[in-house]
Amino acid sequence: MESGSKWGIRIQEIPVGRDLLVIVTGGAAHIGSVATAHLSEGSSGETVVQTADVPGHREHELASEMASKAAGMLGVTVTVAAGIHFDDLERSEIQEIVAEAHSAFNQFLADKATALRENFFVNFETTSKKLRK
Repeated sequence: MESGSKWGIRIQEIPVGRDLLVIVTGGAAHIGSVATAHLSEGSSGETVVQTADVPGHREHELASEMASKAAGMLGVTVTVAAGIHFDDLERSEIQEIVAEAHSAFNQFLADKATALRENFFVNFETTSKKLRK
């Protein structure tokens, strides 16, 4: 999924069993940081996040926030690999890119949640029909 706006942030997903790998890129795509989030033991609803960063890259905060939000919302383990690179940016442009990345990711999560709800109801109706027979 590409955001289609000024900076062209791209979101890709790869299902891994019941878990999810999300790749967030823009500009010169690369891997700058990887964050994995999962629900804490005891089902308190809180997420635990671990990150690994390539030295000199600054995507760790973005990847960590995204992984935590997705894991909490979807209830599965989520890994976000982020790599966004544009040359010679002003601070205001960096802020625009981060805002666009969050916007694209929020849209991705909203679409994912809608698909999960629709799938739930389709499965529920199918199961109900089978039980009634």
